[in-house]
Amino acid sequence: MNQVSRTGVACAVLAAVAGLARVSAASVIVNGDVTSPGDPIVGIAATPGSSTSTLATAGGGSGNAFPTAESPANAINNSQSDKYLNFQQSNAGFITTISSNGPAASLTGFRFSTGNDSPERDPANITIEGTNDANPTTALNSTWTSVYNGVSGLATDPGRNTFGPTVNFSPSASFSSYRLLITSVRTPTSANSFQFGEVELIGNTTPEPASAGLLGMAGIGLLAGRRRRHSA
Repeated sequence: MNQVSRTGVACAVLAAVAGLARVSAASVIVNGDVTSPGDPIVGIAATPGSSTSTLATAGGGSGNAFPTAESPANAINNSQSDKYLNFQQSNAGFITTISSNGPAASLTGFRFSTGNDSPERDPANITIEGTNDANPTTALNSTWTSVYNGVSGLATDPGRNTFGPTVNFSPSASFSSYRLLITSVRTPTSANSFQFGEVELIGNTTPEPASAGLLGMAGIGLLAGRRRRHSA
């Protein structure tokens, strides 16, 4: 192979590596919110630890239901100006799949933003569970592993449409989907529901194995090209 050809191969390999790196970097989250607007998400009710979840109803005014304008999608849409509300005050929440930043993520913490009104509806205690089962947002019957069970970080009211502090915990195993349940609210005796403006599931995403493999292969190709030039 002549010098011009070698240079062309090297440039092509470098371009491939750079392109793959950009694609990979776009989907890798480090110590940040692993969810993204548009990720699959459904409102549900469930008993923590149970494999079965019950789908929430849109437009209902009691039980496991939410107002149409205050849907589960608002929980991870990166906006504090709207909210997710569910009239089942406890043992309800959502299931979401790490899609945009996927295929999986290990969690290290979370933080909640409050809704626009009614502090009595703020989450007080929650559970987070993870699964690698396929299609948990549609199957609604998955094996869940406990990731966190405890306070929400909103023991002290930070104000309306405001983030509370980050609650940190030991890194979880890597899961493709998570189920978050509100198990109690700030003032159960006066709240008719739970609500929150946003929740950030904080952790580190796991990139696609294929992308990592292609990057490695491109790097090997570049190294081989350099060796051939030196030996020519």
